[in-house]
Amino acid sequence: MLSIRSASFALAFAPRRIIASSSATTKQQTARSMTATTIAPSTKPLTLEEHSPSYASLLDKLRTITHLNHASSVLNYDRQVFMSQTDKTSAARGKQMATLATILHEKSTDPEIGTLIEKAMEDLNDLTASCESDKKVNEEDLKTAKRVLELEKRDYNKRVCIPSELAARKAKLEASANHAWVQVCACCVYVMLLICSCNMFI
Repeated sequence: MLSIRSASFALAFAPRRIIASSSATTKQQTARSMTATTIAPSTKPLTLEEHSPSYASLLDKLRTITHLNHASSVLNYDRQVFMSQTDKTSAARGKQMATLATILHEKSTDPEIGTLIEKAMEDLNDLTASCESDKKVNEEDLKTAKRVLELEKRDYNKRVCIPSELAARKAKLEASANHAWVQVCACCVYVMLLICSCNMFI
């Protein structure tokens, strides 16, 4: 009788013990994985954009300037391919491109860009010096960042020498000059066709 009761007692509480032991095992495994994640160092190499807030801010500004350059290219392409070649449309597109050129020049000659370039170069030198320490650094990213900073510093020094008014006037004259060139080419084609047709009847 006692053995039957013991067997039924064991059967009644056996699943609970199994569930309790499995949940305890799961908790232990979770705690171990969390501890391992906390203790284990990151194996991803450090980039300059992650290390230097100045370089990250500089890249954001350069992306904005790039988008404006792309917008200017789209306007220029539309002017040459799809836009009707009349005096009115040419003058309107010249004003549009002059306005965009002014905004682009002001953003690309912002004094903050020069400051960010200098600070980013200092951060690059610090990160390059720490390459020999235990800190893992992405050397390819450092080479790319160094070249980006060198080129941007050179271009920035050139852009600040040009006034915004001159950049706007240049864009406006390009639009009017292109319109005049298209008209001349159309006249030349017309004259050539006229000469060819006259030669056919001689």
